[in-house]
Amino acid sequence: MYESINTDYDIMKEFLIYGAEIDDKYGIPLLPPINIMPKDTIDFESSFCKTLKNHKKLTVNFYIQDFKFTRFWNNPDKYLQHLSYFHSVISPDFSICTGHTGMPFALNLYNKYRNHALGWYMHINGIKVIPSVSILDAQNYELSFLGIPKQSVVSVCTNARIKAKEARIEFCEGFYKMCDCLEPTRVILVGRIPQELDSPVEIINFELKIRKSRSNLKRRKYGSVYR
Repeated sequence: MYESINTDYDIMKEFLIYGAEIDDKYGIPLLPPINIMPKDTIDFESSFCKTLKNHKKLTVNFYIQDFKFTRFWNNPDKYLQHLSYFHSVISPDFSICTGHTGMPFALNLYNKYRNHALGWYMHINGIKVIPSVSILDAQNYELSFLGIPKQSVVSVCTNARIKAKEARIEFCEGFYKMCDCLEPTRVILVGRIPQELDSPVEIINFELKIRKSRSNLKRRKYGSVYR
């Protein structure tokens, strides 16, 4: 259990992980398992819409550009009450970019840490947190699954992983590895389901905001169940 504040004025924001279990190798906070199921999802930026209805049925996701929710990292206490109005929150998704054209490992590890630190902080403040898994390439599965609980509902996103077949195949392989390692009870998949995916676990599929905005449906489309 982490119970340290090591800098004056806590400039490293260790208060975010106070009381958390952390992994032995990198010090990533471990998120607790959860077994809940929202009716739909909305991204963090859109969650501030004044005409938004059915808050208690929605889970807030961070599957948007990092700059749109950096303010949450900069001042997390400012947004806790707002997020508490919703059914649940999918843990943050600061970008992790691996491979030959990706970021240095230190930056990816930093973003992984931030995702879990904010997830833990929401949890200890009474918000239901659904762990988000970044599906990475095979060389970085350890980073993908680090700190994610076993036998829990988890969330993944296929944004930017659909158009190219190679990207879809890589996602599917990582998805299968996630199921083997984490044994999730259900997976919330935000975005389009790759046509190559034959999931061994139940998937609850929610649309991304951009796809919803293009839809002509008069009523909100809730998640569909796939096996």
